[in-house]
Amino acid sequence: MTLWGERIAAILCILFALFMAYNAWDFPAAGEQFPFFSCSVIILISILMLVRSYFQPGVFTEEYPFKIGYEHLKPLIITGIVIIYVLCIFELGYYTSTLIFLIFLTIFVGVRNYKQIVLTAVIMFPLMYAFFELFLQARMPRGILV
Repeated sequence: MTLWGERIAAILCILFALFMAYNAWDFPAAGEQFPFFSCSVIILISILMLVRSYFQPGVFTEEYPFKIGYEHLKPLIITGIVIIYVLCIFELGYYTSTLIFLIFLTIFVGVRNYKQIVLTAVIMFPLMYAFFELFLQARMPRGILV
């Protein structure tokens, strides 16, 4: 990352965090506390990154080879999968979409022990339901299965 790339990334992170904090402002039942905390941490780290770029400009002097391949695109693909997962929560419901997400992502990152994946899913589904619905009494978005 070049010197200006680091500065632009820091400014974009600050703007994104401010946007997310603004959107969380009207969350009910003090639901804005965690988003505000997360956004504050993002802003603090971005400010430190911005300040460092002025006082230690030689940190990013080496060139990074730009490569396009499966291993290099994996983080972007996982980010896209997470975005699709979040959107599916409201269509399929939290439990169904989380179960599908966990199984799909586990296979995507390379785990091929299908017995272990199924066993984990069979154990996690009732545990998630018991923890959120019975213990925390949180009303998670409903969908196809639950």
